[in-house]
Amino acid sequence: MIVYVVTARFSTTIQGLIRGLGADARGRLSYLTYEELFFERAAPIAHIIFTDFDRLTRYELDCAGAVALRLQAAAPEIRILNHPLHALERVPLLRRLREEGVNDFDVQRLDTGARPERFPVFLRAEDGYGGPETGIIASDAEFDQALAELRRVGKGLKGRIAVGYVGEPDAKGVHRKYGAFNVGGAIVPQHLMRSEHWVVKKNSAAIGPAEIEEELAFIRENPHAEQLARAFRIGGLDFGRVDYGFHRGRLQVYEINSNPSFPNFGKSDGRSERRPLIRERFVAALRAIDTPHRRGRIGFPEIRPRAHDLHLPRTRLPASLGRRILDSVTGRAKHGKDPE
Repeated sequence: MIVYVVTARFSTTIQGLIRGLGADARGRLSYLTYEELFFERAAPIAHIIFTDFDRLTRYELDCAGAVALRLQAAAPEIRILNHPLHALERVPLLRRLREEGVNDFDVQRLDTGARPERFPVFLRAEDGYGGPETGIIASDAEFDQALAELRRVGKGLKGRIAVGYVGEPDAKGVHRKYGAFNVGGAIVPQHLMRSEHWVVKKNSAAIGPAEIEEELAFIRENPHAEQLARAFRIGGLDFGRVDYGFHRGRLQVYEINSNPSFPNFGKSDGRSERRPLIRERFVAALRAIDTPHRRGRIGFPEIRPRAHDLHLPRTRLPASLGRRILDSVTGRAKHGKDPE
């Protein structure tokens, strides 16, 4: 069994994937919210995928790290994907990728007073996936103007960053953004998006047979797998989706989302031919992760949440409360010996 750990508010991603995979997910893939995990102070023995680090508090990250260590010690045969003690979030990830020669751009936290060493850059929030909050900034003077504009509209510098811009359009003025999953070490290409705007959130440029074939060739050939696998290793991430592009012929990683949106495998449009290929590879990668392991539940007595530190699993409280009571009555989570 593989258990995907996610914040309740953003659990719709994994719920959609489980529905989309249907029988291929049944008995193999489920999810648990952090709210349930910390409320129950116990978890099933399973291969665990941790996600949503940027949406956790420091205390919650510490709790997730304690859970990972306890599970590893109790059941060495299971895999911990995106280990909370090793996974890098946006700023340290981008810095490491620059240091390791993967990326050609840098990142600075605005509240430190650091300024970009070179331009162009753009400003954005460090957490979340809302995208740029400014246009492309080309000089020191424009940088100062952008900071002043943030303050003018009531936005502080804490939690905001300056990111180097390294995108470039093709001869037709079209920007490309590639997306690929890492599923336990298997790189699974997802899409090639095109836009006439430098922020590529969806396909907005004209798509004809040539563009569809280009994307399909990307899916089939998986040409960047080795470079992407290295980027994930540098980031201590075993699961997620990387968004990337190219600048002067060099691959540039823009971000890695540990809790990404997943394809709608049942959607029918001009790009439908790629979806069965993605689904087949995704399922194969999940099967490779789901190796045999013993069953049971493990308790985490070291997690002693205070009311203001953690939140109740409101949306699934009855089931979570039932498991907690059963754990207490039977002692099944104490040693991890009883079946689920």
